[in-house]
Amino acid sequence: MKHLIIRNIGPIKEAELELRRFNFLIGPQSSGKSTVAKILSTCEWIEKEVETTRNEQAVGNGKSFRSLVEGFHKMESYFDKDKESYVQYKTDFIEIVYDHRELSIHLNREAEYNRQKICYIPSERNAVTLSELQGFEFGQTNLRSFLFDWYNAREFYKKDNKTEILDLGVKYYYEPDELKNKDRIQHVNGETYDISLSNSSSGLQSVTPLIVMLQYYSGRYFAEYDFKNSFNQDNKVKLMRSALTREVALSQYKPGFKEEEVAALVKQFNDDLHRGDPRVQKIFESYDQAIDRLLIPNRTTFIVEEPEQNLYPSTQLALTDAIVSLCCGECEHGCTVTTHSPFILNYLNVLIARFYKGVANKAMLNPAELSVFAVGDGRLVDLIQKNGRSGELSVNAEDLVETMRYMYTEYREMKDM
Repeated sequence: MKHLIIRNIGPIKEAELELRRFNFLIGPQSSGKSTVAKILSTCEWIEKEVETTRNEQAVGNGKSFRSLVEGFHKMESYFDKDKESYVQYKTDFIEIVYDHRELSIHLNREAEYNRQKICYIPSERNAVTLSELQGFEFGQTNLRSFLFDWYNAREFYKKDNKTEILDLGVKYYYEPDELKNKDRIQHVNGETYDISLSNSSSGLQSVTPLIVMLQYYSGRYFAEYDFKNSFNQDNKVKLMRSALTREVALSQYKPGFKEEEVAALVKQFNDDLHRGDPRVQKIFESYDQAIDRLLIPNRTTFIVEEPEQNLYPSTQLALTDAIVSLCCGECEHGCTVTTHSPFILNYLNVLIARFYKGVANKAMLNPAELSVFAVGDGRLVDLIQKNGRSGELSVNAEDLVETMRYMYTEYREMKDM
């Protein structure tokens, strides 16, 4: 489980939340939903960077942390000028604290971290329809990172591997031979129309890159992952191997060894390994497994902004089904979603009910793996509630229902006048 505290950053005055496999943040515009998601994704990235380099100084100081948040997520001036901004991120593997412009990172070297892919899908995702963006320099921002991931993902869905976009009656494919309009939308019958994604509806321009990214990074990405293209071998792998040699191999080979003994111990260890010493072979296996855990990702953490963008309510529900279903495949992917949609929030209760009833062949959510928060007035309110009789969990969506009631009450009053 992940524990996150944020104080005095942007619209967030004070927020403390336990994050689970699925997290939904709902609230008005500019309430701080994206602020929480962006701080979370930054901390998750730092966690991965520190773990895979075994270096607690991977982000050197508080200024570097702040620059990373401000630059990557375009959050300039969000930090409090009076040094009151605070972030604490804690998992089984790491604790990150940013306090009064100072940064401290503590790595739990005993815990077995598995490398993950972090996939940030911003609200500006329909930018993929602008062909002139490829090759444009954005700087180190979340949009640049998203576009880089998008260009990788779309190449899998060529003409011979089109993918359907929900139940909308269309398929997406990538046509590399097109000069500009390489992203194509085709009617499912393959005949009625075949147009560029940029000429499709605003809803398709928003949902297509989202679905393609979710499909690719929850599945095919792991089958064709090549760490040589994803990991800076010259620096990070060397740092990681050097650290694991000490942490995993030599610590078992000679507990309490001194740093000046390392070179001689490594030579002796290799000699024993080549001679087939069973104890050394077992140690090497654990070292090799640690290398794999830190080099090869086994899951994706998605951060999705406003999935409902430009979508009809029934399509929002179908998309929510798809997000949950794709995350519940062979790997235990996770997802954090920011939304304004009352339809998505209320639909979570349907997914929870399916879990309790054991409904087969449909998306479902185990409420023990779900966190839902309302964001407003600079704070978060936990919306998960327990039924007093059954003990079953659900999402408290009463405030959103009340808004609908108010609308219809006023309408009826006007009709009766």
